[in-house]
Amino acid sequence: MRRLKKALFLLSLTSSFACAAELTDEETAVKRIHSHLFIKDPAAAVQEAQNSLKLYPQSLNLQLAYLKALCQKGEEVEAFEQFISIFKTPETSSPPDRVILEWLAWGVLNKGDESPLLMVRLYALLGAAFTQDARAIAILMKELQGSNAILRSLAVKLSSQYGDAPLRAELLRLLKEEKIWFVKLEVIQAIGQLRMSEAKSTLQEMVASPKTMAEEKANALIALAGMYETLSQEELSQLVNSDRAGLRQLAPEIVAHLDLKEGTDSLLPLLFDASPDVRISTMKTLGLLRINTLQGKPTLDLLKKNLQDAHPEVAIMAGWLATVLGDAQGQIVLQQWIKQNRLEFKRLAAAALSATGAQGSDLAARLLKEETDLYTKVNLAIGLIGQRKEVKQASEVLAGALDSGEKQLWMWESSSSGLFQSLSPSNVRHREEIPQYPQMVDHLVKLDLLSILSIVKYPKTQEAVKKFLKAQAWGVTAAAAAHLLQEGDESALEIIRGLLEDPDEKVRIQAALILALLGGDPSAVKVLIAAYPQVDREMKMHILEAIGHIGDASAVPFLVSLLKEPFQGLRVVAASALIQCLYH
Repeated sequence: MRRLKKALFLLSLTSSFACAAELTDEETAVKRIHSHLFIKDPAAAVQEAQNSLKLYPQSLNLQLAYLKALCQKGEEVEAFEQFISIFKTPETSSPPDRVILEWLAWGVLNKGDESPLLMVRLYALLGAAFTQDARAIAILMKELQGSNAILRSLAVKLSSQYGDAPLRAELLRLLKEEKIWFVKLEVIQAIGQLRMSEAKSTLQEMVASPKTMAEEKANALIALAGMYETLSQEELSQLVNSDRAGLRQLAPEIVAHLDLKEGTDSLLPLLFDASPDVRISTMKTLGLLRINTLQGKPTLDLLKKNLQDAHPEVAIMAGWLATVLGDAQGQIVLQQWIKQNRLEFKRLAAAALSATGAQGSDLAARLLKEETDLYTKVNLAIGLIGQRKEVKQASEVLAGALDSGEKQLWMWESSSSGLFQSLSPSNVRHREEIPQYPQMVDHLVKLDLLSILSIVKYPKTQEAVKKFLKAQAWGVTAAAAAHLLQEGDESALEIIRGLLEDPDEKVRIQAALILALLGGDPSAVKVLIAAYPQVDREMKMHILEAIGHIGDASAVPFLVSLLKEPFQGLRVVAASALIQCLYH
């Protein structure tokens, strides 16, 4: 190991330009190889190394320089063979220097980035981006400018984790030029996450335009609101009095974002705006800030028209606002919507009632006993559990829903205000960039419900989790993980952790995948590695993704050994996981 570190140190010295001392022929050869690599001519570097090794076959410096040249050229198979010839075996208790493992992994990723196969390029893009290394910027830029919408969408999302000037400039260009809707949504979200103030005028044009899609407008509003650190009374007045509904809607969103209670009086005209979206956003802000009076008038008196509005979401939002401000009329309106037969709004009203907190819990408990619609009951039950009221009955509702054998896929449907969401039958469309996207959403919704049961320590939670794992053909892809994953609740993860030693192999693997992807739990690594040889290629991909998500250093020797896999896709995912474990 000491000899290896000395060799690496010498390599770094010979790759510098300043070298006044006279060099031996061997050192000159190493310097020439690094000079070729410096000018980005790895093919010449490989040729130089091969010729020099014929003269000095025992030189560790030359062997390492040859390995580096092969990696940079993208000769991943030959590079691995050279790696083995130097270190004899990847399964070593004293692993090679981290720098060398990075060479190997980057060699695989760079070769994968040139692949004609979509999934191989996707995994190469993910693996490069997860490194948070400057070397990933070139790959991100290539895909941001590429013709494949799926890779472009993923590159946009990953670029939001960097914020380097070239990537920001490319995001700004895409905001103006992108035509594919799902890519455009990712661009808007990335710009909002990076708080790119240079995009403010373009986003304002989008929210003001009647041609902007509803989803794009909603994302643009969120992005814009997050860019404001202050808002003068003059700016607020300009927004409130704008002739564009989108800009009027932006006013209450910014007021809520900045917690600008002194600016709420200016919002009074917006309670009676011609646009339902503007009225909804205004009521949301008044509720979040608990504003009881506007310009000296009781807010509840000003709500009467909206409580009876013909637009369902306006009336439901008014019912929510009146309830949180302590008016019984709000509960009456929400109950009316829950009792009627238009299922979409019935379920939304139940979610709104749950979002009122303690003020609406008595009504929610009563309606839970009367309702027959599964989705409405679940939405009411979630609110009751949040208030720790009627917990046993509410938990049984959730468990019963999960155990009902309902074949319909589920989703969380957000209200237009974004303030609350309701459990609903899925209308999620397939997305090219995420295989089996509707099924992924359904799985994660059900995991959310199982997590709620574990939080309240429902006695049969582990049994419910086990049944879920046996019934589901899980397999969250890397793309889905990048789009969907959130940190799991610790109590929920503890329930799943208990299944790592289950006698059913499928349950063990599924539990390990979920622990890895939702919690980054190192306890899953041994189970995943043990399962790898027995599963099919698709599941191998999922296992490698999960190991990468955990980022545990103990998996490094295993991942290095997989760089000799005969399938390029597996090699790329293993390289991605290897880099994540090295950088964790």
